[in-house]
Amino acid sequence: MEVNLEKTLIDKTQLHNIRQEFQLALSGIREEFDDHLDSINENTNEIQANFEYLTRLEMKMDKLTEKLDNLQMFLSRQGMPIDEDPEPTSIELSDKEKEVFLAIYTSSEDKPVTYQQLAQSLNDSEFLVRGFITNMIEKGVPILKRYIHNTAYLFLDRRFKELQTRENVLNLKQSTITSF
Repeated sequence: MEVNLEKTLIDKTQLHNIRQEFQLALSGIREEFDDHLDSINENTNEIQANFEYLTRLEMKMDKLTEKLDNLQMFLSRQGMPIDEDPEPTSIELSDKEKEVFLAIYTSSEDKPVTYQQLAQSLNDSEFLVRGFITNMIEKGVPILKRYIHNTAYLFLDRRFKELQTRENVLNLKQSTITSF
C-alpha cells in the first residue's frame, strides 16, 4: 500500500505542476490577446478620426463647389462669358459601375439616394459602392453630393442626366437597363 500511496502523491504533485504551467500559459495568452485588442482599438480610433476628417473635408469642398456654382451663375447673368467644361462624348464604365449609375439615374434630384440605400438596392457593401462612385467621378460622371445631418445624398448633375438621355454618353445597352 505504501507504493500506491507514494505513486498517488507523485501523480498529485505532477498534476499540480501541470495545472500551474497551464495557468501560466493561459495568462500569457490572455496578455497577448489584451495587447492585440488594445492595438486594434487604437487602429479603429485612428480610422474613425480619419473618416471624420475626410467627411468634414468633403463637406467643405461641396460648399466651395456650391459657392463657385453660384458665382458662375451670377457672372453669367451679368453677361460675362464662362468657360464651361466640354461635354463628354463617351465614358466607359464597368458593368457594376453602370448598375450603380442606373440606381442614381433613376432617383430624382428631389429624392437623392444615400450610399447605404444604393448598397442595399444593389446587394453590395457600402464600401464597394463608395469605390464604384469614386471611380465614376474620376472617369467624368458628374455625381453630386449634398450633406444633410452628416449623411451624403447622391444625385446626378441635371445637364449630364439630360445629355445621357439624349446621347447615351455611357453607352448603356438595353440589356443592361432591363436587367437593372
